[in-house]
Amino acid sequence: MKHTLYLILALAAFLASCQSQENSRQTEPDTIPADTTAAQPPKPPAPDSTYLIVPGESIGKVKVGMYGEALARILGEPDSSDAAMGKALYFWEGEQPAHYVSVFTVTDFGGQVEKPVVQQVQITSPRFLTKDSIGTGKPLSEIRQKYGPLRPLAYFQNAQQQQVYIFDNQAQGIAFEVTLPDSLCSAITVHPKGEDMADIYLPLHPDMTRIK
Repeated sequence: MKHTLYLILALAAFLASCQSQENSRQTEPDTIPADTTAAQPPKPPAPDSTYLIVPGESIGKVKVGMYGEALARILGEPDSSDAAMGKALYFWEGEQPAHYVSVFTVTDFGGQVEKPVVQQVQITSPRFLTKDSIGTGKPLSEIRQKYGPLRPLAYFQNAQQQQVYIFDNQAQGIAFEVTLPDSLCSAITVHPKGEDMADIYLPLHPDMTRIK
């Protein structure tokens, strides 16, 4: 009788073990879950404000609409300048001969404040970038994706006898000089939003040909 009882208990334990294993197999997932702890791609660093281009507002620390007397404090004394009839164009040379910052100021004689005011800022160094990483050296096709439609203002020949076209987004206050034949941006200019750049650009390129 005892042997029979032991046999029954052993059989019951065996069946319970088999059932437990079957339940475990049924609850196992068919696929391995994704590793949610995997490292995500790092976000691009925020642009350095010293080299940030803000259309219609500023390039670096030079802001459209600021008084010209602050320029020396921000950039130091200019390397060259040309002034006449209340208008002045200043140049600061960069680390390379082709890299410079230029600022155009206008004094409103007879206005409320007879001080030179920054009307446009231009850079050629690729260190300066917009928040979406547009800077000199970028192709026109990529610039159009961010700032199109662009209005062609004028064209001129640079010192290397290359044709350079000026494209402007008047509403946003940013213009791009694009050099042929590669159609790469060689200079970026920030100006007041909504203003026509044609007349303001004359001091930079007196020999430019306007596009009607």
